[in-house]
Amino acid sequence: MKLKKVYFYWVCPDTNSFEWMQELLEKFDLEQSEYGSSDFLNYYIYLTRGWDKNQAQNIILHEGGDRDPVTGLQQKTHYGRPQWDKIFADIAEKHQGTSVGVFFCGPSVLSNTLHKMCNQHSSVDSKGTKFFYNKENF
Repeated sequence: MKLKKVYFYWVCPDTNSFEWMQELLEKFDLEQSEYGSSDFLNYYIYLTRGWDKNQAQNIILHEGGDRDPVTGLQQKTHYGRPQWDKIFADIAEKHQGTSVGVFFCGPSVLSNTLHKMCNQHSSVDSKGTKFFYNKENF
């Protein structure tokens, strides 16, 4: 089986939680543009809290720029929690007739939610999308 597409979701309480990953994502952005495969990796960083009034004003002022004002990355940071039901529905629609692996590492409450989303959005029809849930425990 050949990996065709990666959707990477990272939910963080504050910017310090993902600063160490920023350099790696910048390298992926550069490599993807060099190889003409800019659609292979889509990453979605969700910042759930940890920004103040000054940061919020800076975000609003630079929202239309080419780079995210918080991370400096090409793909924009999202604020608040992901709407998992909508995310799974969109992926199921875009990738009909395929198997989608969902790989998770994190708190058990979110693990349960994602496992339920996989079951809820998996189709029994061979032309539909099938989600397969995998989790890592440390």
